[in-house]
Amino acid sequence: MNIPRQRKGEFGYPPYERKRVIIRTAAYFLISIAVFLLGYFSTGQKENLLTIVAVLGLLPSSKSLVSVVMYFKIPRFSETVYQEISGQESSVPVIYSLYLTSYRSDFPINCFAVRAGSLIGYTEFSDCNASACEEHIQGILKQNGFKNITVKIFHEKARFVERLVQLQSLEPGKREPELLALLCDISL
Repeated sequence: MNIPRQRKGEFGYPPYERKRVIIRTAAYFLISIAVFLLGYFSTGQKENLLTIVAVLGLLPSSKSLVSVVMYFKIPRFSETVYQEISGQESSVPVIYSLYLTSYRSDFPINCFAVRAGSLIGYTEFSDCNASACEEHIQGILKQNGFKNITVKIFHEKARFVERLVQLQSLEPGKREPELLALLCDISL
């Protein structure tokens, strides 16, 4: 079974990464349990050095379990939305299926596109607070030295696609790949 590797910013990344993190977490816990059982059966008691090693092994296991919980919070992104938008993207750099987190709330974004100082995003989820997401992204951009970037998150797919088509006529900026990489870095 050879599953193709998905990268952050590609459509199928969240489900792929969820499976990967679940397998990793299970392996971490199984290793800790195996170390504990090895110590218990070799000495006949719980109080031994391998018990300490097993308990310390639970630290990365628990950290990985937090990632599992976070990946289960990500909603399913619609494949039909992806198909419709990917047919329109042309020369504009686009990334898909990002789940941004902030201290106050989380933002599931189906698609981001950037061109000439304009960063646009589309979310199919009505509970995603677009203005808070725009504000969060603006703050991150300022912290990372991006200036004069307009951020707009759309809830209406037609308006997003219309703006995406408009962006195709603009000249590409120099830092577009860097900006999209930053968005991938700040998302799950």
